[in-house]
Amino acid sequence: MPAEVAAPRSGRMARIVERLRDRGVVATLRKAFADKVFRHSTSVMIELRPEWHQPGRNEIRPDWLSFAVARQPADLPPLCDWMAWRRGDFRDMLNEGKVGILALRDGMAVGCAWFSLSDHRDTRSREFYAVGPNEAYHYCWMIDPALRRSNIALPFGRFMLKTLSEMGIGRRFGLVDRANRTSYVLQARFGYRECGIKVMHYVIFGSRWTRIARYQGVLGPLARAAR
Repeated sequence: MPAEVAAPRSGRMARIVERLRDRGVVATLRKAFADKVFRHSTSVMIELRPEWHQPGRNEIRPDWLSFAVARQPADLPPLCDWMAWRRGDFRDMLNEGKVGILALRDGMAVGCAWFSLSDHRDTRSREFYAVGPNEAYHYCWMIDPALRRSNIALPFGRFMLKTLSEMGIGRRFGLVDRANRTSYVLQARFGYRECGIKVMHYVIFGSRWTRIARYQGVLGPLARAAR
């Protein structure tokens, strides 16, 4: 009898297998619990205005690094394995009028950031953010974890801000998880500041809920990071 050939794993199953291999059973179960049963996090809204921008100096960057701007689905470059399963979401965002800025390794996307140039609504997390004229709301900013020590983040951020300026965007704003110190520090280097709005995210048995509140002062390490 011919040897049986295993059916190829679906994208979801492949990610589970990879997570089990990389993180182990306990960490994988912990993430599954957070994704499907209960999770809570708090983010703060940060913003950058032209008069606050700190361009900084050029830094060492990989020779293979380049950038692309996507405004329609046909603009999407090939995606690395870590991002490939998001291609459908990226196409949907482009069809909704979002703009994607991508970091490329030899022509393949290994990082991205997305921008709403008009009011941003996320029905899954029940979030809505008003975006005024000459403003951009940024979200889904990520880099392949395998390349996060490859000096991508700073030149990528610099390219994003330059591109938005060339598009006539003044105020740029988005959310940063309070636990994500690396992202705080990176954006503080460009001049971002907290603007007194915090967003609490909840996942309860697979449903996402969001609560928005105002505060005074600084909740995260932005002030310390900017020194």
